[in-house]
Order: sequence, then structure tokens, then C-alpha cells
Amino acid sequence: MKNMSRQEREKHVREEEIINAAEKIFILKGFDEASMDEIAKEAEFTKRTLYRYFESKEDLFFSVVIKGFKRLYSYLEKACDIKQNGYERILHSCRSYYQFYKDNPELLRLMNFLGYVKAKSQDSNTRHEFIQINSQLFKMVTRIIEDGKVDGSINSDLDAEKTAYSLAFMMTGFLNQLSITGGSFTENFSMDIEDFSLYTIDLLLGTLETKSH
Repeated sequence: MKNMSRQEREKHVREEEIINAAEKIFILKGFDEASMDEIAKEAEFTKRTLYRYFESKEDLFFSVVIKGFKRLYSYLEKACDIKQNGYERILHSCRSYYQFYKDNPELLRLMNFLGYVKAKSQDSNTRHEFIQINSQLFKMVTRIIEDGKVDGSINSDLDAEKTAYSLAFMMTGFLNQLSITGGSFTENFSMDIEDFSLYTIDLLLGTLETKSH
């Protein structure tokens, strides 16, 4: 921000205000029911102003999701201590993903809706930016798994890239299901939702760990 011109700073601030307003409306009404008129009203701008910064509702949705993935990435980075072995870093990363869900449940639900919007969207700069951030996230997880294979804490027979994708798929599915039925499910079986969630993560990650480690 310091190296930006005044015009660039004003543009950045305005974009952030629009993205924050869009996040609120998407969470409140869902993607299909949300309108650019409602987002403009929430942001206190005209709809014409919105279209100066974002090409379409899909483009704006991608911007909201990008914001979410950047926040998630910061959670995972903080969880990874280079002094830990690969397995410990993956374990703490998954627990950090769970913490992200606890702190941002509505935002994560929006992020999980991405596939639907992606199928409807046209090529855009925000779509490319999302693909880049998503790729960066998977590369980080893949690298940690590779490190774990080298230090002996993670099963050396595993394909690091496939394992990264599988973990993301299973964790996202688990957290999505948790957001839908987690409270009633754990209450029905007299379980603490926090204990159940962490136990499930430990159980899932146990399949990666070298047994003799």
C-alpha cells in the first residue's frame, strides 16, 4: 500500500469495500438469489460503480472466494513450524483448517459453493487469480508431505500430490457435513463436537503416519 499512488490506494480501498459487501450479501442470500443491486446498496455505491471494478456477479464471487483462500493460507502458514517433522506439520495444518472453519463457517460454505459458480463463469482475471492461489495451496501441502516422506514421519509409498488432493477433498467434505449436521449428530450421541472433530482429523491423518515412527 505504501508504494501505491493515491489513485491506486483509493481503487484498492473501494474494491475491498465492494468485496466485503458482496461477502455479506452472498452469505445472507446465496449466490443465485444475491443481486448486484443489493451488493451495491450494501457497499453504498451505484451498480454502475460495481461494474467499473468487477465484470459480473461471478467475477465478484471469485474475489470473495480469493479473499477466503488467502485467509485460509495464512492459517496454514502459521500452523507450520519448520522445526516439526512432515507429519506434525500436516496434522497441525488440518487442525488449522478446522480452526478456520470455526472462525469463518459462512465464508467456508461460500468457498465450497465455488464449483457451481465456476461452471457458470466466463474466463476472467479473478478466475485465473483463484486458480493460482489454489495451486499455491496444494503445492504447499504437497511439499510438506514430500518432506515427511524424506524425514521418515510419513509413509514413503504415498504419492504426495494425490495425497494432498485426497486430504483436501476429505477435510472439505467433513467440514461441510459438520456445518450441516455436526451439532445434532454429536448431541445425539452425547459427544463434544470439538473432541469429535479433532478425533476425526487425527484418525484421518493416522493413515499417513509411518507406523514405526
